[in-house]
Amino acid sequence: MLNFREIAESVLKKPGVFLDETRLYPEYVPDVLPHREEQFKQLTKLFKHVVVMPGSSSARVILYGPLGTGKTATAMSFGRVIARLAAERGVKLRYVHVNCAGAKSALSVLREIKNQLGLSVPDRGLSFSEFAQALLKEMDSEDLYAIATLDEFDSVLYSFRKEERYSLIRFYDIFHAEKLRLNFIYVSRMRPSEVIRTLDEVSEGYMMRNTIVFSPYKSGELYDILRYRAEGAFYPGVVGDDVFGYIANLVGYDTGGDGSARKALAILYAAGKLAEREIEEGRASRVLVEHVRAVSASEDMSLVHVLDSLNYLGLHHLLLLKAVALGLRETGGDYVNIGYVEEIYRRLCRGMGLEPRRHTQVYYYVTELASRGIVMTRKSMKGRRGRSSYVSFGAAPLDSLLSALERAIAVRREVGE
Repeated sequence: MLNFREIAESVLKKPGVFLDETRLYPEYVPDVLPHREEQFKQLTKLFKHVVVMPGSSSARVILYGPLGTGKTATAMSFGRVIARLAAERGVKLRYVHVNCAGAKSALSVLREIKNQLGLSVPDRGLSFSEFAQALLKEMDSEDLYAIATLDEFDSVLYSFRKEERYSLIRFYDIFHAEKLRLNFIYVSRMRPSEVIRTLDEVSEGYMMRNTIVFSPYKSGELYDILRYRAEGAFYPGVVGDDVFGYIANLVGYDTGGDGSARKALAILYAAGKLAEREIEEGRASRVLVEHVRAVSASEDMSLVHVLDSLNYLGLHHLLLLKAVALGLRETGGDYVNIGYVEEIYRRLCRGMGLEPRRHTQVYYYVTELASRGIVMTRKSMKGRRGRSSYVSFGAAPLDSLLSALERAIAVRREVGE
């Protein structure tokens, strides 16, 4: 019987594929973002005043684009660089990144900003207005400036009350200050026309004034991204250019795909894991196009998109998705009635001791999930009477999806969302 040291040594001696597989994870932010230089330059121009004339104005910029187009990575890379450049010029600037998918209110968003800035503002007993004023006062005393990215801002636009949306978009119209220390980046998957429908006329002007568009990646761009990320993720010589080209053509927007770098990287990662198993068994020596084909056949491409989205959704969004999956499995249809989905959702909430969201809120959640491309909706179905709404996941395998949803729900419960 082998001892633990011998087991560890045997694993270390086996031929490997991955040098650092975390470089292919969705949350990994690389030092270089191929084909996002122009968007980075636009961000720098719009926030130049924060470094050159800090406090003179407050920038509000919206980053728009579908899933996997580099919005979050660009915002985080920009924040990292601009904070460093500001420090070199004696400006105390910090970057914070808030995922709004799990946020319950505008106050919870400000609390997260406060926590990431490390400021000593009481968390309890203050209204939104009182908390905001205390936050600004503390920033004054620390001579601190901040750029706050509100990621998944669609959740705010769809589920927050009108006055809360207003307060996060037009912050300094409400809270006047001599120095404007807080700046915002809003990250959205909604088209500008969809954003407009959720806002009043004045707020619309604020949001649309500075918009940076992130278009889906073309196959040539994805090839460059895959090759760059593979350099640090795989051992040299393990993955060939043919693999990058095949995946790029599979996912590229100009070759019939959705242009998502997240999806392309997820496919490369899955192909690498499959190759790793075959190498250990002596059936392969490197990552091949055949591994990509096998992954594409066994793991539906729509499922890759949905699974990647789960990390950015709140608990009730996840429970609603689970209700959709259960409804589809129970009925055996390609679409399920939203009314039946809501029944299952309420049952899931009661089983977990949670208060279900109201009917209007559930409808907003479905609309929001559809706008992100996570679910598909229809207003009517052939052969079914009456006017009703139906929802589906498309071709995504339900068993794999339900397993992933169970894991994501468990994580949200552990962190107390």
